[in-house]
Amino acid sequence: MSVPVDDGSESDLPWTRLNPLMLFVHPLRELIRYLPLLLVAVVAGSVGGEQWWTYALSGFGIVIGILRWVTTTYRLTPTHVQVHSGILSRKLLSVPRDRIRSVDVDSTLLHRIFGLSVVRAGTGASHGISQLEFNALSTKDVQAFRAELLAKVRGRTALAEEEIANAEFDAAPTNYSNWNWSWVRFAPFTLSGVASIFVVAAFVLQVQFFENGLLTRIPLVKNLLAQLSHIPTGRLVGWGIVILAVVAAVVAVVRYLLTYSGFAITRADGSTLHISHGLLRKRQVTLDEKRLRGVQLSEPLSLRSLGAASAHAVMTGLGRQRGGVALLSPPGPKADALAISTEVLGTNAPLTVELRKHGRVARRRRYTRAATFAAVLAAAAAALQYFHVFGPGIWWAFVGIVPASALLAWDRYRGLGHALLPGWLVAQSGSLNRKRVALETDGIIGWTIRRSYFQRRAGLATVIATTAAGRHRYDIPDLPFGEVWPLIEEISGT
Repeated sequence: MSVPVDDGSESDLPWTRLNPLMLFVHPLRELIRYLPLLLVAVVAGSVGGEQWWTYALSGFGIVIGILRWVTTTYRLTPTHVQVHSGILSRKLLSVPRDRIRSVDVDSTLLHRIFGLSVVRAGTGASHGISQLEFNALSTKDVQAFRAELLAKVRGRTALAEEEIANAEFDAAPTNYSNWNWSWVRFAPFTLSGVASIFVVAAFVLQVQFFENGLLTRIPLVKNLLAQLSHIPTGRLVGWGIVILAVVAAVVAVVRYLLTYSGFAITRADGSTLHISHGLLRKRQVTLDEKRLRGVQLSEPLSLRSLGAASAHAVMTGLGRQRGGVALLSPPGPKADALAISTEVLGTNAPLTVELRKHGRVARRRRYTRAATFAAVLAAAAAALQYFHVFGPGIWWAFVGIVPASALLAWDRYRGLGHALLPGWLVAQSGSLNRKRVALETDGIIGWTIRRSYFQRRAGLATVIATTAAGRHRYDIPDLPFGEVWPLIEEISGT
């Protein structure tokens, strides 16, 4: 591992390669990546057609993985972190060490087998480089390497950082998370299982399209489709929904356990958060709390009905890969998400404050949108009945659609509001995915006022607070226009 030596000449410092065990990991990873295509090629050979290009593409991916290790070097100088990479087009990334904002340590199952870890240093995006990746380093060297990366930011030596980390490890720092295996009960109520099914479905459709009906030429699939064609449409749709729901729940539970098992969040040196989680794939994130600009609580409707929520830290310098937010609490009891957020912010006032409502006009706008949605569905139902796709029974669906739309409008207005506290701006909106953001007013660097045609007619506006953290913009929807400038002036004056 390259250790900076301040001898006055950075150009004389040696370049270091990544761990040579990556020569095994890269080819295996590329092979796993192309495994679905290889399976398609095998199936294609059994039903006719030669998929030689699939084997060639897989072999090419393995060669690229090897060349990536050969052509990648790095070094840490007293002032910069430099990475030299590229196969055909060589590039040198050089980032000032005081720009390092966070360090993310990731270990997939393959990496763990070979005792390796991937280190990603978040640098922010103001200078055009949002992240440096070192794939991969020996796991036993990661702690010292991480301390070296963060030492420049805090004005300490790497040795002091490492001593502090070791002392905190020996003292068993407090874990602010109460994560336990019972939290898996919340997994089926997230959308991760549904998202996974959509990814698989997209792959299947892509193979079916580009391979000229390859899947439907497989005897097993042909027989299954023939049997399904004899089942009445209503019954087929009903059973399909049930099966998809069960499969989505199982997938969500598995993903939840693999991703969040052992979730822990601790504080080091009073200003650094260490977050770790994962079963087969271990992930560790180190965050500098000096970059903290707020907290976001997420309460999707499905989780909110169970009293559950998740929490994220809004920070600068995390890069585009994580959208500027870092997980503080996975989907679990809301009380735990609130407790961790309070610990991180140092106060619970922004998280529990009573919100200022936006008035009857904003409420009416939500009911108008709900009615418009129901009207569009009614027009679609009429068209389907006209073309004899469905019979008159389709209108029974509106027994549920109409009241559900009204309830959604009511809940959207109930969750809409904002509050202004000393040093904090709080905004909340949404129903299907309700979010409350507590944002430091010192972190707001600009404002945008957006008014659609219908908002202008209603005397409303959406106020957007621009920041250098998180999603870089946070909305206060449908605020009465007369309250917009007083709000901005009050925040700007604090």
